[in-house]
Amino acid sequence: MPAQPLTPKGRQTRHAIEQAARKLFAERGFHGTTLADITSAAGKSPAVFYRYYTDKEDLLAALAESFLRDIVTPSGLSLQLPTSPDDTEFFHSVVTGYWNMFKQNIGIMIAVAQLAATETRFADVQNEFRRFGMDIVAASVRRAQEQGHGTELNPQHTAAAIALLFENFTSVVVGGSGIGLEITDEDAIATLSTIWKKTLYGF
Repeated sequence: MPAQPLTPKGRQTRHAIEQAARKLFAERGFHGTTLADITSAAGKSPAVFYRYYTDKEDLLAALAESFLRDIVTPSGLSLQLPTSPDDTEFFHSVVTGYWNMFKQNIGIMIAVAQLAATETRFADVQNEFRRFGMDIVAASVRRAQEQGHGTELNPQHTAAAIALLFENFTSVVVGGSGIGLEITDEDAIATLSTIWKKTLYGF
């Protein structure tokens, strides 16, 4: 039997629960956040929570799926590849979009990463996000090769290396892991953009 459409009040309630979870997952991580923390922050009762989700993992899965569907996938639909080796704007704009997307959804990203090690459904979500980034980088490598640069690079291998570098760097810097690195968003974006461009074009 298909689920009944939510009423406006139902949508508002679910939104409050999801926003509370996003904030708490970012601050405390998935395992450090209890269901009671989420419902308290949302101003809702546990009974209300269970009208929308079976448990905390179900809530995270819904957040992750909407993140991929509504934010990640559309962001790649109109992507234009570098027009020339001098197209610094391509790298800067793509990295800026990636950085902001990651930062605004850091709670989901951290929580998914925490569960991906032990639960297949979250590993699948994490890998789907990775594939999105790898596809963009691989396409940029092939474009550079069409322009006579980076001919020694394997597009898929290079894409995996750069995408995973981006993911780990961003997780540590945005997630505040405590390594003591002081870096602004602008400098972080410039660093990643430069690494990507120089890998392809050498300058």
